[in-house]
Amino acid sequence: MIYELNPKYASLKPLIENIESYFKDSSHVLYDQRNIIRVITYDNEEYVVKAFRVPNIVNQYAYRYLRPSKAKRSYQYSLKIGAEISPEPIAFIEQNKNLGLAKSYYISKYFKYDHTIHEVLINNNLQDRERILKAFADFTFKLHQLEILHHDYSHGNILIKESSSEESGYEIKIIDVNRMEFKSLDLKARLENFARIKADDDDMAIIISQYAKNLDQAVDDLLKDAKFYRDDFYQKRALKHKLRGKKLS
Repeated sequence: MIYELNPKYASLKPLIENIESYFKDSSHVLYDQRNIIRVITYDNEEYVVKAFRVPNIVNQYAYRYLRPSKAKRSYQYSLKIGAEISPEPIAFIEQNKNLGLAKSYYISKYFKYDHTIHEVLINNNLQDRERILKAFADFTFKLHQLEILHHDYSHGNILIKESSSEESGYEIKIIDVNRMEFKSLDLKARLENFARIKADDDDMAIIISQYAKNLDQAVDDLLKDAKFYRDDFYQKRALKHKLRGKKLS
């Protein structure tokens, strides 16, 4: 077993070294599809553990010898961007077998959110909905100003919690951060980053209007481009699923 534990949480070493047992015993499942995410309680604190699917034979070798695993990138990127933006990282764990990576885990603090951005977008009756969308636009602007580009900035990876300590009234964090880039973003990259959230025209107008306000730019052209990138993304996605014979979610 190979792992790195956040020095701030050195007392969690017994949890890390027995992660398989704790993970198996947990019945609090947040997600169970390609990867499995569970909440583990240890010493009266709750932590989220993500068990990554065992990669194919090529990636098993690559993740052991050529590039960081998804678990390791999740940990390193979360440390880099900080707990204000993503749930605080605890550790990553890798278990190798023969010539490649077998199992891997990423552990973070449990952020008890109220909504994902998807839940906000599909619930037109949600109280304070427009304020939440504006807070999301402000959060995204902050990410972009910090030169953070999340390549899976989609509706399930953006978590929102009501918070009186935040000026906007909402605390927002991103998860699933193993696919990120850190670079200066031009306007095209910024607007393309909104494509995956699947906001309709009215909601996109609220979001981009607030984003344009932060940029101190006129909204019309920005909104037109943002809607184009959204439509282009979902048209290509639909075609890809059709060719693969899959249903579009």
